[in-house]
Amino acid sequence: NRLKSLNLNLPEGYRGEINLGIDSWMAEVFETLDRGFTLSIDYGELSKDLYSSKYSNGTLMCYNQHQYTNNPYQNIGSQDITSFVDFTSLMKAGEKQGFITQGYALQRRFLENLGFYSYLDSLDTKELSYARKELSRIAMKTLIDPDDYGDFKVLIQSKGIIKDIELLGFKN
Repeated sequence: NRLKSLNLNLPEGYRGEINLGIDSWMAEVFETLDRGFTLSIDYGELSKDLYSSKYSNGTLMCYNQHQYTNNPYQNIGSQDITSFVDFTSLMKAGEKQGFITQGYALQRRFLENLGFYSYLDSLDTKELSYARKELSRIAMKTLIDPDDYGDFKVLIQSKGIIKDIELLGFKN
């Protein structure tokens, strides 16, 4: 039913993951929040991209002591198992509950719109050692680097907030 609701044609032989608990999870989040925002930041794609030939073997990833594997049957109980977020399904599940999707963007664009480079430049005015400033600068840059975390996606949904509120992270 989930795939039918997304109107997708899966490529021949496609194998991937679907979050079957997303509707109940979003219902729980909606009931918990009286008024405010949800902020989802993770790696993932919109459905049309996630369920395409680019990911025809799925996105399942396993990590054990910072080492990657795609085998969930090794290191049982001692590795993290994860997969990409389907942001279209997350938006639809939220909207089904009554959330309003306020914005969706790449993390690097979101942070740049919030003044990322001003924060980066402000390191020069901090009373920190040169080494500490450089370490901070490097760490901050990983947040916008497409090869690190820059291609993470940012989704903000709201409940009880005016629909057309302008959130700076999503300005064009």
